[in-house]
Amino acid sequence: MFIFATILFTWFDWEVMKTDNFTVIYKSNYEYEALQSLKYLEYYHNKVDTLIGNKPKNLPVVIEDIGTSSNGYANPFFYNIHLFTYPPGFEYHLEGIEDWHRLVSLHEYTHIAHMTNTKGLSKTLTRIFGAPFQPNMYSPGWIIEGITIYSESRFSPYEGRLNDGFFGNYISSCVYENRFPTIVEATNEPLSFPYGKGYLYGGEFFNFLAIQYGVDKFAQFFKTYGSYPWAMVSPIFPGLGLDIAAKRVYGRTFPRLFSEWLEYKKYHYIAGIRAERLTHNGWYKSSLLHYKNKIYYIQEIPIKLNGFRYKNITRIMEYDIYKKREKVFATLNSSVTTRMKLYNDNLYLGTAEIRRADNVYYNGFGITTALQRLNLNTGKSEILFVDDIRSFCILDDSLILYIKKSAKCFGSELWVYSCGERDKLLETEYLINDIETDGRLILVSASRKSENSDIYLYNPESNEFELILKTPWNEGFLTFSGTDQICFIANFDQRHHIYGLNLKNLENIVRYTKNGFVNSFVFIQDTIYLSGLNSAGFDIYKIPVKSEKYSLKQWEESPKLEFDDKKFLIKKENYIEIVKTLLPSARLPLFLPLDSTYRRWLYGALITGSDATGENFYLTIFGYDQLNGEPYFVSTIQSLFFSPLKLIIYYDYRGYSGLYTSYPIFRRLNSFLSDIEIYFNIKSFDNYARKEIAPGFAIDIKKPYNSYFLNLSTPLERISLRSSIDRIGLMANVGISHILFDGEFHTILTYFSDPRNPDTPSISIRGYKKISTQKGIKLSNEYSHKLLKIGKGLWNPNIFFEHLFGILFIDWALDNSKMYYSSGIEFALETKICFGFIKTLPKIGFAINQERETSLYFKIDTN
Repeated sequence: MFIFATILFTWFDWEVMKTDNFTVIYKSNYEYEALQSLKYLEYYHNKVDTLIGNKPKNLPVVIEDIGTSSNGYANPFFYNIHLFTYPPGFEYHLEGIEDWHRLVSLHEYTHIAHMTNTKGLSKTLTRIFGAPFQPNMYSPGWIIEGITIYSESRFSPYEGRLNDGFFGNYISSCVYENRFPTIVEATNEPLSFPYGKGYLYGGEFFNFLAIQYGVDKFAQFFKTYGSYPWAMVSPIFPGLGLDIAAKRVYGRTFPRLFSEWLEYKKYHYIAGIRAERLTHNGWYKSSLLHYKNKIYYIQEIPIKLNGFRYKNITRIMEYDIYKKREKVFATLNSSVTTRMKLYNDNLYLGTAEIRRADNVYYNGFGITTALQRLNLNTGKSEILFVDDIRSFCILDDSLILYIKKSAKCFGSELWVYSCGERDKLLETEYLINDIETDGRLILVSASRKSENSDIYLYNPESNEFELILKTPWNEGFLTFSGTDQICFIANFDQRHHIYGLNLKNLENIVRYTKNGFVNSFVFIQDTIYLSGLNSAGFDIYKIPVKSEKYSLKQWEESPKLEFDDKKFLIKKENYIEIVKTLLPSARLPLFLPLDSTYRRWLYGALITGSDATGENFYLTIFGYDQLNGEPYFVSTIQSLFFSPLKLIIYYDYRGYSGLYTSYPIFRRLNSFLSDIEIYFNIKSFDNYARKEIAPGFAIDIKKPYNSYFLNLSTPLERISLRSSIDRIGLMANVGISHILFDGEFHTILTYFSDPRNPDTPSISIRGYKKISTQKGIKLSNEYSHKLLKIGKGLWNPNIFFEHLFGILFIDWALDNSKMYYSSGIEFALETKICFGFIKTLPKIGFAINQERETSLYFKIDTN
């Protein structure tokens, strides 16, 4: 009993602190993060309310630990925001983040203020029927994310993505290379560099609107559009909603405003990189290193496989500086989480791995880092250890100094790895983002609370940090370029250039690049090889080593915030506050025809809701069935209360109910096996006469270019268990996928045997109608390849065609008495509608079967 009570307590281990404006929900180990987020929300929410023109009601805020993944999200439908605890480090470029809790909490709060902004009849309908009548939810991604990017960049000139430089430099590259996005491209975000284009295009567009038309227009627009109860037609016909509001507020439709934005950027663009370009495949490149006349770097690039499916491939690339050739040196199982380092003949790098974590979002799992060593001569790799590594440096092949974020406060922990053992050296008030050594000195890029990163020398004997360079901007990607000489990247002019500093003369900063945008570099004799930005992504360039003296422009520090706790009262609450959030978010009347004469209908309602944590969700439809003359009731409940155990309970008044459970027992990114999940499903059907138990499992093996899966279940019925029949079946699926010639070969073998099942199953293969049998085998083989990039569409009505795919297939099946096979071809067109939120895949196919019968068919798959 004591053990059960202890386990139950851990499941209820949510704590709550509440003010008049916010209810913060968190696990007990995350009180620091909860309090920081709450204070920033209380301090700044009035500024967001004024910007958007809306003051939301008390907002649930959930703190989640996703490991070393930095993010957050807002849910305007169920009315909550979730904030992830880990502050980001340096990835592909420096991003100014003085305080992660401020940036992420205000970014997500802006989403809620925006998408719940309702006025007039829309406000009344929302109060009665719930979230579906909030007009501002029906906006394209560049509006939804654009206003939040603008909002996050207002609270400090040194924080937010509009103050970083990447967005502005990328848009300038698009202008210069004549690749500026149309409103249709910005809305539908085809697969091209960069990921998350809605943030970039939207943020830059809203910045343009603020400059040209004034910030006050934002609130006016959101209020105007928020008063349109017909706004839900906007995703199909923007001209009937969004453009009407835009014309009322700005005097122009959004397509016209996009054209104005282009003309504005033509006169305000930032000069691109001027250097010799060595590679031309773009996407993400970073972490350049030099070894034996070759450059090694990380590349991340997607391969389009099939309709709306792509695989992101992470590689270590090798570029021969004499032969001017690029080739793949190694392909990794997961993304890179740290800078790559070189020591002797070995590359060291951190790659993403999975661990357990306190969250609902990722079902109790989170991201961590596996530190790998890769020998450049043999190609052999090994994982040294796994930990939440923020940055590291190599002291020698058996001694590694690495950084972790402090567990319960702002700051870092310094750890040492030696001969398979890990020991904590110290904990510091500095949040260290980058660490480097030349074997004599240790250099770090670190920040104090509410500041960007500065450069320090770390003394391991005294455990002291000596300030080398302090500015309000970010400095990182530290490199020793000689004795007492360091180089680094900084965004002093929002352009991310390479700078140098002599440790014996700290007054003299030199600059090596003065145009373009650089995220990584390496010096080789009198040449700088760098990863520079263009409209297709990052490519390798080279320039001669030339430096010029650089003087920092005048700057002021960000104002230090003095939180006055007396302005808002924080009350500690309990789990009851979470239960309150289960109230229905949508309460919709339903009128559905039940026959072709339209004389008999289902009159009823749909209600749905979720608690703020996301642990518990429900959807219920109830009413009166005119066709059968009886009440109608169907309900589904999904729960992650016992996470990572997932429960789904389904009830249908017509004699069907079920309990479906799944439990992931293994998840890894860098091992032979990737996922193992077990299932145990129970259902009662046929007016409760039959009762089935179906245990099963699924195994996945995921490699960079191949993936394999096995699913198996054994449905079982027994009269002794109060079912009407005795029965046992076997269902199995085995599949292989292989990336081949920038396409995908996919094969699935299905076997089932269920001889005592009165509900005879069927096999479906192309070229035949359904083949009913109680025992059978099916083999499906297909190869898909992108045939044509279309990339065209319309704003009004909103539709976009991305790629045309060709699919060759051979299907084979065997039932109790006969063999079947067919072959053919399908053409699939990626089609997006409703601002790209709905993805459909219309297919037209031709098949010829064993009997030489041909068939032409059409179907639409949804994604």
